Amino acid sequence: MAWRTGSIGSDQGPQPTTLTFVRSLVRGVMASGAVAICGAVLVSLVQLIGGWDVQVSGVFQIFSYLSMATGGFVAARSNQQSGWLVGGLVGISFILVINWFTVGAPLPMDISSTVALRLGVAFLVGAIGGVMGVNS
Repeated sequence: MAWRTGSIGSDQGPQPTTLTFVRSLVRGVMASGAVAICGAVLVSLVQLIGGWDVQVSGVFQIFSYLSMATGGFVAARSNQQSGWLVGGLVGISFILVINWFTVGAPLPMDISSTVALRLGVAFLVGAIGGVMGVNS
């Protein structure tokens, strides 16, 4: 498991392995899923109680981005290195997993500019969460 010793300089604990990298990715995607589910339940309750039209506002999209950043944060804290890379991969993996559950395939048949933009934004948001996670 990766850890920092707390001393200044290049003294660090054992370097993360591929297994710890994959574990941190899985933890990050699971954390993203948990935050997305909690956000969906919260928005659904507000819609049910308050009669709020959620289709007009992008509230679900906001919770999706928050969940990607949270997953990147968790993965980077777990990996302790390469926060931007781990977080960005969590963001992309989260989009692919959600698409796989909703459509039945990780990616649509045609990769349009919209799909590429969503994956790019997912990488960016996850990377921001990852940088915050590794530096906190």
